[in-house]
This record gives sequence, C-alpha cells and structure tokens, in this order.
Amino acid sequence: MRIIGIDPGTARMGYSIMDVVSEPKIVKTDVIITPAGEDMHKRLNMLYDSLHAILTEHTPEIMVIEKLFFNTNVKTAITVGQARGVAMLTAAQNGLSVYEYTALEAKRLLTGYGRSSKKEMQEAVKLSLKLENLVKSDDANDAVAIALCFIMKDLPALTK
Repeated sequence: MRIIGIDPGTARMGYSIMDVVSEPKIVKTDVIITPAGEDMHKRLNMLYDSLHAILTEHTPEIMVIEKLFFNTNVKTAITVGQARGVAMLTAAQNGLSVYEYTALEAKRLLTGYGRSSKKEMQEAVKLSLKLENLVKSDDANDAVAIALCFIMKDLPALTK
C-alpha cells in the first residue's frame, strides 16, 4: 500500500510518500514551497499543480492529512484551511481515500505526549522507522508523522 502524508500550509506544504508492505518505508519526503509575495490564488494553484504531479508520479492509494483542531491565529487557520482544501480536492480528483488526524493525535501516538516538541517528534519518527538520520524539515517530518498516525491507528483494521 502506498500512502501520502500531508502537512498543509500555503507557504510550505510538507509531504511524504510511504510504502507499507510489512513495515512502513519512506519513498520520498519533501516540502512544496510557494513564493511569499505571490497572490494567494496563484499560490494555491501552485500547490495544486505540485500535488497533482506528485500523485501522478507516485500513485498513492491513501492521503493522510493533518486536521486543524484549533488555532488562535485566525489568518493562519484560514490559509492552512485553504491549503487543506487544495490537497483534499487533489485527492478526490485522483481517487484517493482521505484520513485526517490532528497534530495532537500524531504526537500522542508517536511520543505518548500530545504537546511534544518538534525535536521530540523528529526523534519519534526516526525511532519508529528505524532511520539513520532525522527527517530534517519540520514540515516534511510532520507529514511523515501524520502518515504514521494512520499506519498505527487505522491501517490494521483495513488489512484484516
């Protein structure tokens, strides 16, 4: 099974492509970056085009995306919501199933503590996947972590 994990954002959207056969394995992880000075509708189109190309190249079956649960910065919440919408639209157009988890759920599942730091999450991802090095970009690491949340929480029920 191939999964794409998404850490949504309009400036930086982290993604991870993972294969799950017996153990999860990272195929690719990266960040889509859009120019800060660009109009929002153009940035969203860039995200769409990039995600569409990634889905076409890697052909995942499932998209796992970080869900917003609360944000005190309304402007940030709105732009993240727009990026989530683009990702979910791209998933729908490519026939993917979509699963959503909050960062709190991923943190709790991977570290046992819902308020873990970025560094703690990097270490948890490294340990979970038995990697030699950390996944360096926080956005890419968050995309791996959200995919791992699905793999640990819901994938077992699907494969029974």
